[in-house]
Amino acid sequence: MSPYLAVHITEEQKLKDAYPKLFRIGAIAAIALHALAFLFVPAWDPEPYRLRERQVIEAIEIPDQFKVPPPPKEEVKKQVVTEIEPSADASEEETIDATVFDVDAPPELPPAPSRPDFFDAYDEPPQLITMVEPIYPEMAIQSELEGVVGVRIGVDEFGNVVEARIVQSVPGLDQAAIDAVYQWKFRPAKQRDVAVPVRIFVPVRFTLRG
Repeated sequence: MSPYLAVHITEEQKLKDAYPKLFRIGAIAAIALHALAFLFVPAWDPEPYRLRERQVIEAIEIPDQFKVPPPPKEEVKKQVVTEIEPSADASEEETIDATVFDVDAPPELPPAPSRPDFFDAYDEPPQLITMVEPIYPEMAIQSELEGVVGVRIGVDEFGNVVEARIVQSVPGLDQAAIDAVYQWKFRPAKQRDVAVPVRIFVPVRFTLRG
């Protein structure tokens, strides 16, 4: 066994041996402190509750130089009587129709909006499902007129074309392009996996073959 370990064990054993003596000394000191507290602390003498003194209000007479005016008199408003002579000949504007209130009738709902509010931003654009070719106008065929008509269309949340506006015109072919795109069918656009109405640009090409 090392000398350091032996010394450590010896000091610990001394502390264990002295513990009962230290405990007794601490207990005696605590009892003595409590006894001194009971002897020297003065006794508490509670005072009875006392009601507040009532304040006496004295009435002071107002001198003659200070005259209090009397309260104003209430004036009775004159009623103006309007005489109306009954007349059998009443105009249609003055006649009030009979009003019937039906309690069981359903409430009137506001009219539905003419078209939906279109979204400018969306996650997935609409996808064309059904495309109807435009009918070539006879005058355009005789004139050998060709070109691309640019149409800005509104596609609702069900994939239907609900509006169309020419943004790139080819005179003689515009109306045919409008009539065609109204028959197109789309897979609606989506915003966070929810179908939303949007506006997109579509080209309608007119080409003479043969």
